[in-house]
Amino acid sequence: IPDDESESGLVSIAYLKSCCKGLSANIDTDVSIKGTVVANDLFGEFYKTLVLVDESGGIEILIDRERICADFPLYANVSVSCNGLAMGRAGGKVVLGAKPTGEYPTNRIADGDVSKYLYWQPDDISAAVPRKVEIAKLGVEHVSDYVLLENVRFAAEEVGNGWCNKSDEAFADTERHILDSEGNVLVVKVSGLCEYAGESIPSGRGDVCGIVDYSGGTYFLRIANHEVYF
Repeated sequence: IPDDESESGLVSIAYLKSCCKGLSANIDTDVSIKGTVVANDLFGEFYKTLVLVDESGGIEILIDRERICADFPLYANVSVSCNGLAMGRAGGKVVLGAKPTGEYPTNRIADGDVSKYLYWQPDDISAAVPRKVEIAKLGVEHVSDYVLLENVRFAAEEVGNGWCNKSDEAFADTERHILDSEGNVLVVKVSGLCEYAGESIPSGRGDVCGIVDYSGGTYFLRIANHEVYF
């Protein structure tokens, strides 16, 4: 990966992701990114995962640590020294993690290695503003970005149900659906580990914030930070 985009080796998230041409790409040059934490495991939504965004877009970082939110809270401005890490394609999106050792395109960054790559100053926090998007206009540039969908509603047959279905007395990962005023539909994938899995899906229209995901040729949304405003 070229490190000449800036004198410090700091590159945009979009540029870094563009350098992953195949299934996996090791990073062996002194490049770094800086972004704001917009999703983590605070509400159980993103297991062992941080999502960082900058002005160019967002990326998921895979970390083998529980309660990442205690060390990298929401809206912390985090710098990532990427030399020694790897990018890989997971379901069509580019993620950042450790160099692969097995069948997966990337491994999670080992708990003991996190401080080698990720750092932030405790007072370096700034509010993150989601990008307003429309379901019909979602594109590759939105994948892993923090977005706002306005004036949407949940599918009528799902209203009043729990966010997640139960399987053997435990909540399971569940797909729900939001519709805009034109009738466009977007799948919402909800983690069975999220704290609000048993709460009821709201009726009426409102706004939803989340992280755009992509798999199998389809865009979908993962709600971030329980940001559902109805």
